[in-house]
Parts: sequence; structure tokens; C-alpha cells
Amino acid sequence: MMQDILELDLFKEVATHYEVFYKLPPLTARIYALLVFNNCKEGLTFDDVLETFQASKSSVSHSINSLIELNFIEQFKKDCERKRYFRVKKNLFLIRMEDVYKRLIREKTITQKLRAYRKTQGNELFKQEEVDVYISHLDNVTESIEKTIQNLKLHIKDK
Repeated sequence: MMQDILELDLFKEVATHYEVFYKLPPLTARIYALLVFNNCKEGLTFDDVLETFQASKSSVSHSINSLIELNFIEQFKKDCERKRYFRVKKNLFLIRMEDVYKRLIREKTITQKLRAYRKTQGNELFKQEEVDVYISHLDNVTESIEKTIQNLKLHIKDK
């Protein structure tokens, strides 16, 4: 069953996305993609992941620990079991939106500081109008993301 997922073009595309945009190593990206595809409350065990990817225990362990550290996945144990299970964080979309929001706010702050600094210098590469358009765009996007975060929080409270 899980081996079939690994062959899907969509799985490969998703794994590549995590590799490129989240800078995850290939195995880590593939494990994360599998957990996203799995999308179930029960999660997968270490042995499930190990069997699926046929990688070394240390490589799989390192990848899983990295994903936990990045706050992408969570581990848990079921009642009366010693096995650890892994699944995507329940608030995945909220976590992602908050991360994007923080990055864009930081981008805006840095750009504004650079704009102020560049005003004291001559010979500018970017016109002031270009910087203003960029900052205005960041304002619009962060406002939209803020609304999305608020909406996601409402849905999480409803659960």
C-alpha cells in the first residue's frame, strides 16, 4: 500500500516541494510527504517508515527527529503500547501560515531599514517607488495572512 504511494507522480512532486522550499534533505522530505499523504490520526510507526523506505535506522531516526524539531510532525504513544507513532502536526496549516507571516513581517522590517539606510547614500540601484510598491505588497499579503490565521484558529477551537 505505502509502496504504491511512493510511485505516484504527486508523491514525488510533494516530496520535491518539501526538499526545495523547506530545504529538507531528500529522505526527510520523502518521509514528511508520506506522513502528509497518510493523513491519519493513527500515524505511522518507526518500523512502518523504515520498511517503506528501506533506509538505515540511523537515517530514518535522524529524519524523524529533524521533522519533530522543525515542528512538522508529532510523536505519540497509544495506550498500553511501547511503540512510538508519528503523524503530521494537527495544526499544520496554522503553523505554516504563522511561519509565512513571521517571514514576511521580517522581510518588510529589513526592507524598511534598508530603504532608510539607502536614503542616506547616493547611487541607488532600486528606485524608491519600487521599494514602496514592494513594501505595500508585503502589507497587503500580511494582512490577508493575518485573516487566514484568525480563521484557522476559529476552526481549531471548533474541534
